[in-house]
Amino acid sequence: MKKLPLFLAALTLTSSAYSQVEDDGREVVALNTPSDLAPHIEAPAEPSVCPEGKVCIPEDDMAAIVQVLQERQCLLQTPPEFDVGSVTIVVDEGGRVFYTGDGPESPYTLGMTWCHFKVRAEGKVKVLAAIKEPPVFGFRFRPKAYMGYALLTPFFDNNSFDSGIDAGIMLDFLHYKYVNLNAAVGFRTFGAGVGVDITQNFGLYAGYGMSWAAVLDPRRQPLHNLVLGVDFAF
Repeated sequence: MKKLPLFLAALTLTSSAYSQVEDDGREVVALNTPSDLAPHIEAPAEPSVCPEGKVCIPEDDMAAIVQVLQERQCLLQTPPEFDVGSVTIVVDEGGRVFYTGDGPESPYTLGMTWCHFKVRAEGKVKVLAAIKEPPVFGFRFRPKAYMGYALLTPFFDNNSFDSGIDAGIMLDFLHYKYVNLNAAVGFRTFGAGVGVDITQNFGLYAGYGMSWAAVLDPRRQPLHNLVLGVDFAF
């Protein structure tokens, strides 16, 4: 009769032990069957199965596809921007060519920005200048200023040297290379003569001149004169 109470006490202690909380705060898992005495091991997760009739894409691949679509949308809706370097070309009348955009310090550049694309290129500028050559022979309108001396005037004007000095304007109306024909009008004489270009704007002149004083007063001499001088083209 004493064994029955001992068995019931042991059974009561055993069942209550699995529901107590340990001193460190962890709850003891209740074991209902003997097989629960084995260590608790979680089974590996099974791979997701794509439902039938559906298309399943991994997240990494989907992110790449979305990025490509966004880039394509940007290319279709956003025009490219170009940044073109400046080139300055100067050609003077002498045929000399000056330009920028060719040196290593300032090369010719071309830049393009289009969405996520950025391109920059550098290049060398080659300049080919076609300069129109002036005609060798022909008529033209080329005004000049001249200073000259009427050689015969001093001999008929009391041997005064100053009386032969003349200055005025002339017109170069016909030329062949560096030789030209001119009509001249000065404050002492007027006439025509031949000029020779020494530079583009400077030349020598020799020609016939008729005295204004002799025209206004026929008694004064000389009527005809030889004028030598220099001319300056405008």
